[in-house]
Amino acid sequence: MTKAKNKKLKIMIIAGEPSGDIHGALLMKQIKLLYNNVEFIGIGGGKMIQEGLKSIIDISKIAVVGFIEVIKQYRVFSKLLKKCKNLLLTESIDCFIPIDYPGFNIKIAKYAYDIEIPVYYYIAPQLWAWGKNRYKKLQEVITKLLVVFPFEEHFFNQRGINATFIGHPLLDNPIFNLPSKNFEEKENIIAFFPGSRRQELKKNLELFINTADLLNENLNNYSFEFAVSSNLSPDDFSMLKFYNFNYKLVNNSIDLMRRAKIGVVKTGTTTLEASLLGLNMVMAYKTSLSHYILGKYLVNLDYLSLPNILLNKEIIPECIQKQATPKRIAQNVLNLLNNHDLCTKQQQEFNKIREILGHKGAAFNAANIILQDII
Repeated sequence: MTKAKNKKLKIMIIAGEPSGDIHGALLMKQIKLLYNNVEFIGIGGGKMIQEGLKSIIDISKIAVVGFIEVIKQYRVFSKLLKKCKNLLLTESIDCFIPIDYPGFNIKIAKYAYDIEIPVYYYIAPQLWAWGKNRYKKLQEVITKLLVVFPFEEHFFNQRGINATFIGHPLLDNPIFNLPSKNFEEKENIIAFFPGSRRQELKKNLELFINTADLLNENLNNYSFEFAVSSNLSPDDFSMLKFYNFNYKLVNNSIDLMRRAKIGVVKTGTTTLEASLLGLNMVMAYKTSLSHYILGKYLVNLDYLSLPNILLNKEIIPECIQKQATPKRIAQNVLNLLNNHDLCTKQQQEFNKIREILGHKGAAFNAANIILQDII
């Protein structure tokens, strides 16, 4: 497809968290390269705004997880839902692109579909992991599901949902295609990735700091670096000032993953990023009690981290909820540092993940499918 100069397209696109903002921005960029007369409106963060999105709310106000947390924000979500529906009804929207964030996006998708606006869901809700019966809702609200894991295509097509595997958008970033550094080439850094939401930070930061403090007693020649997400600030990490170990706050989490010897990583896409960058790691995560209990009821998986899920075995130690203690996490970190064979085995398994995900081009493939349908 080549650039066109005819009808102006108006696309609603919604991402509800920082990872979705990154993927949304790459998709918007590809759409503009293929069709140069397009306007974007919806919800996104700084990267999507840089690509031209007119965002109707600050993404940090809706980046929450957990049933109780969503209830607390009921008024915000209720007003936002009405505003999005009104835009779909009055703004001559050509298509709606929801990016993950299913609790909110499925509601908007249903309304769009009901008024005959095509819906292209980019990055499917992980219904194979939780809430499997919710696939029935997707049957009723989407035109096409653009999935980023190969097994998802079969999972959704089997359930009557038009799904196409387009590759994983992480591989569109050149840095994820670089060869990983050898363990010996990396710096003496233990890296901590406590999350991109303030809500996650409240649950994980103190745990991660206490882990670093404990490790500091055993690792005299190591520094401890903490990744600060784009929607967070150094002030959110102020409690670090009360500890005596050598720490640093880092804005570039990707660079940190490439430099550090070991990572302590919260669950989610971050574990997949770290594996593609060859970071030996331990996964640790705490969440609200309500979210944990609901997750235990819904989730039908043996593992929580994406690399373990994709390989269907534990290659990354998982420390979750009550098992997420500084002592347990620190011991797993030391096991990796003191066992070269264990680190090598992790690295070898990480290479298999790259093979599973395939090649780059997810954003281009998605943009091409969408535009071929709506032009």
